[in-house]
Amino acid sequence: MKRWDVVVIGGGPAGCAAALRLAKNGRHVLLLEKETTAHDKVCGEFISSEAQHYLRELGLDLASLGAALVVNIRLMRGQKIASTPLPFHAFSLSRRVLDETMLLRAQDQGVHLWRGAEVTGIVKESQGWRITVVGYDVILTDAVFLATGKHDLRGWRRQGGIQNDFIGFKMHFHLAAAQKMALAEHVELTLFDGGYVGLEPIEEGKANLCLVVTKRHFAMCGKNWDGLLHAILKGAPPLAERLAGSEPCWLRPLSIFGIPYGFVYRAPLRQQPGLYRLGDQMAVIPSFCGYGMSIALHTAFLAVEGYLHGDADTYHRAARRDLLPLIQRTSFLSKMAEYPIAQQVMLLACRIRPELIASIAAHSKITSLRSCQ
Repeated sequence: MKRWDVVVIGGGPAGCAAALRLAKNGRHVLLLEKETTAHDKVCGEFISSEAQHYLRELGLDLASLGAALVVNIRLMRGQKIASTPLPFHAFSLSRRVLDETMLLRAQDQGVHLWRGAEVTGIVKESQGWRITVVGYDVILTDAVFLATGKHDLRGWRRQGGIQNDFIGFKMHFHLAAAQKMALAEHVELTLFDGGYVGLEPIEEGKANLCLVVTKRHFAMCGKNWDGLLHAILKGAPPLAERLAGSEPCWLRPLSIFGIPYGFVYRAPLRQQPGLYRLGDQMAVIPSFCGYGMSIALHTAFLAVEGYLHGDADTYHRAARRDLLPLIQRTSFLSKMAEYPIAQQVMLLACRIRPELIASIAAHSKITSLRSCQ
């Protein structure tokens, strides 16, 4: 049985960032990624100014990767539109490109990467953590960084989300030339009965459409993608116009069920030492905020600080202190946005005072990185 200083489970932004930082600090790190090749994930793919800061710290240049610039936001419902500049310049880049770039950089910096490594269990024993992986020998390590994103590892399921009845869908589109020009440098958020959908440009001239919808509304649309998209576009003419003449990049959308929006991890009094939860395993923010990537990277940097200078309990307390106010504010807005009347009031307020949209974005930020010493 091979022994490692740290094993990171999950090769997304949180896992890769943690592995890179640990390797930079001289740790013998194993990074386990379930998939064998780069792949797309259900994600808005919005990279805020804070996420950009962390990625620069890791040596990534978003512009060189083809990331699309985003400087404006449109909020829409029905025929009505409110528009305003963002309080910062953002980028948009597919997870396929971003994750693969981070995985390769981790390898270049000395991280041992195992692709196609499906973890079936982690158990705390007297000599450390015992990890079982399909097709591999048992692994022993002093610390585990759990960064499996929206998917729970068996036996380590998250509990306590505020909104647990959403289904997420994602599709990439090739837009027609005129529609591509109209969307350029914008992120568009469309409210509809039962959920909301975001559309923004990504690399290679494509557009990412990502939406969440309640299970009840999805059932009313026939429980199928075509029925859902038809119903949304019928009630949202501006979005229908944006997708007119577009071609989907895949035969079917990506989807995910049971996202625990509003979840913030609280460490138990007798937590087993050496286990660090990162990204969506630490906290899950409503998708419309666009700060999922920031949380992933923030918790990765903070967890490494905790590992190097403190312990897992100190890290989890610091992360909860950083994230809980943000999650509570955005979850309240997300809960209100479930109701058509509340959506109409929100849009009316933003049309009268467009700066409200920018204000929400500016106040949906994580506090600066804390020390876990």
